[in-house]
Amino acid sequence: MKTIFITGVSSGIGHAMAAEALRRGATVYGVSRRSPDDLLANDRFHFESIDLTDHDAAAKKIRELLADIDHLPLAILNAGILSSFGDMTETPLDELRGVMEVNVWANKTVIDALFMDGRRVDQIVTISSGASVNGHRGWNGYSVSKAALNMLTMLYAREQEATHFCALAPGIVDTYMQQQVAEEPEDERFPALARLRSKRGTDEMPTPEQAAVNLLDQIDRLPELVESGDFADVRKPPLAE
Repeated sequence: MKTIFITGVSSGIGHAMAAEALRRGATVYGVSRRSPDDLLANDRFHFESIDLTDHDAAAKKIRELLADIDHLPLAILNAGILSSFGDMTETPLDELRGVMEVNVWANKTVIDALFMDGRRVDQIVTISSGASVNGHRGWNGYSVSKAALNMLTMLYAREQEATHFCALAPGIVDTYMQQQVAEEPEDERFPALARLRSKRGTDEMPTPEQAAVNLLDQIDRLPELVESGDFADVRKPPLAE
């Protein structure tokens, strides 16, 4: 089975994908700030606590974690944060900078570290969002950061031609991020909020564990279905049937 590197494994989609990959027999190298104690019991799970915004330290720790890996079949860059919901004019510039630091520049640090030491990497998937392309009002810094992540992914695909890259939107998943959005006050300026609330508890918003099964299946298909560097959405062709 594959050896997989995953960021953001302490909760949400990252944790669920790590657990599902282990269930399938993969060896998983995971990083996050907090420790996923339940995964540590598996001897095929290797973990390092890392603050990905501490760029020098993060690069060093990733290189140490992967020191014995000269061929990495798959890396999933999942770690990310949500900006406060509201109009761009209401959002402080410092907050936007903080979102970009986690959702964009931390991923640059990770990608650069993966290619250090001459390591061969077959596939890198950056977890993007439909918010990167739909431009719905209210998603401000989150949308901007995920759109930038899409371009970052494309640029690395042009530089690292032996690696297949894709910025992948995982669909609407019932994570803590969705809970944050659901707790926003009613506001007619942001119709997306009402749509998301209506999907909670339905098949249109699966749990992370449910989503992880489909995500790993779709990630396996990406090199055959999309050009390296492209953005793809699990809910839309060519992934959705």
